[in-house]
Amino acid sequence: MKTLIPLHLEKGSKVGIVAPAGYVSEIQIKNAAKKVEKAGFVPVIAEGILNRLGYLAGTDKDRAFQLNSMFKAKDIKAIIAARGGYGCSRILDLIDYDIIKENPKILGGYSDITALACAVYKMTHLVTFHSSMLIPEDTEYTRNSMWNIFSKGKKGFSIKPENPNEVKVLNEGKSSGILFGGNLTLLETLIGTKYDFSLFNKILFIEEINEPPYKIDRMLTHLKNSKNLSLLKGLIFGKMKGCQAQGENSLTLDYVIEDFCKDLKIPVMKDFSFGHVTDRCTLPIGVKAEINTKNFQIKLSQDCVM
Repeated sequence: MKTLIPLHLEKGSKVGIVAPAGYVSEIQIKNAAKKVEKAGFVPVIAEGILNRLGYLAGTDKDRAFQLNSMFKAKDIKAIIAARGGYGCSRILDLIDYDIIKENPKILGGYSDITALACAVYKMTHLVTFHSSMLIPEDTEYTRNSMWNIFSKGKKGFSIKPENPNEVKVLNEGKSSGILFGGNLTLLETLIGTKYDFSLFNKILFIEEINEPPYKIDRMLTHLKNSKNLSLLKGLIFGKMKGCQAQGENSLTLDYVIEDFCKDLKIPVMKDFSFGHVTDRCTLPIGVKAEINTKNFQIKLSQDCVM
């Protein structure tokens, strides 16, 4: 299937705001719209975004309607999730992938949005984005990383960590492959479904939050047992917030990650600037890139926007 590349953003482009997972408040949506306006774009708030069903932003049909409507709207250039939470896995079968193929556009978010971004890429081959969202706190680095790649993400575009001194290299080297990844829990939930993914020729990036090391160990072991890791071209771990050892009998997170990577013959970095932290870079899903552990750089080998 041919890779679909979305159109880039320009000043004045319309940006759709959706809530495909957790519920949002009216004040949160107003603040999200202000962020879009401050960046020079026009916010368009999805119909029904303030619906609520417990921890969800309305029923599954409500949330799928938001996405399908935004993709169908010809004047919308990008669709960005207001927040994560939980719920994207519930609506994957309700997404109209034919509409997305006919109207490819930027789709961004992280955390629970991983399920949506990876499923859309699998079913349509549209390049999607592990990007910031519009409600979580962020920094100038985060905002610039997202809006710049949405506007200027051409071949040769470089993605650099906010603080290179924080990045740790587990396996040195440089490599090229297709960027793919997101939240570890959500990646694991896709395994064995029709939205499952291949690691062939992939540079995999992973982040997680508030999971103790034994759960990270379990999910990485599931990944190892269900996938052929020798097909990977590179591996990048983001900031694993709240995943430190709990109790004197716990293994450390560093041990779990290093044990998982010990037999891999590919470049591996950890503590890159993405995940549930305020400094978040935006990473495209589905485009070729090069990584180099000497300069901690991710360089696009292919346009991620037209």
